[in-house]
Amino acid sequence: MKGLFVMKKSKEEAEQTKQEIVDAAKGLFAVKGYAATSMNDICTAAGCSRGGLYHHFESKEDLFIYLADQAFTGSWKNWDEEIDDAMTATEQLYAYADYFVDTLQKPLNKAGEEFLSRVGPNSEAGQRFLGILTTYMQRFERLVQNGLDRGEWKGDNVQELAMMILGYYSGLSDSIQLMGKGDAKRFYRKATKLLLEGIQKKTISLRGR
Repeated sequence: MKGLFVMKKSKEEAEQTKQEIVDAAKGLFAVKGYAATSMNDICTAAGCSRGGLYHHFESKEDLFIYLADQAFTGSWKNWDEEIDDAMTATEQLYAYADYFVDTLQKPLNKAGEEFLSRVGPNSEAGQRFLGILTTYMQRFERLVQNGLDRGEWKGDNVQELAMMILGYYSGLSDSIQLMGKGDAKRFYRKATKLLLEGIQKKTISLRGR
């Protein structure tokens, strides 16, 4: 019984150490970027040995991909638990706007761009990273396809429309860096309303032209 307790405790401690490494790396990548963050930096911030770090992650690339998988793939798991299938696609998009603000990690996204440029899109690490992004996009496309299938939204290319919406939200994120979360959500809800309604300009007749 004592041996089982020690094994359980050791496993829990190992998981705690892994999470401390992940949290430390996430903060450093966000602040310093991918290239400027070393494994020694991560060890120091996490308070672990190099052996402890390499026990959980084979390399800095492996650690960053793990972070990306948590941020992108893991976020959809939380979304599926929160969303109600009875909601319309439009209601879901408003909910996604709130969720986007809650899960926004702009500095880490920039580190992802740096990561991909350094490892190369055709490398094994690059392909794994792109696979994570592709999975995220495909999941968002399901939301968009739902809006098209229900006749709530206009469009003939779900991939393009999904990229446009995500690009719109991502671009707006630069404008909310100094806002509180409540103000940021109100800002995104207004932006979503504008996105859904479209911008219409009355035709002005120029006499004599």
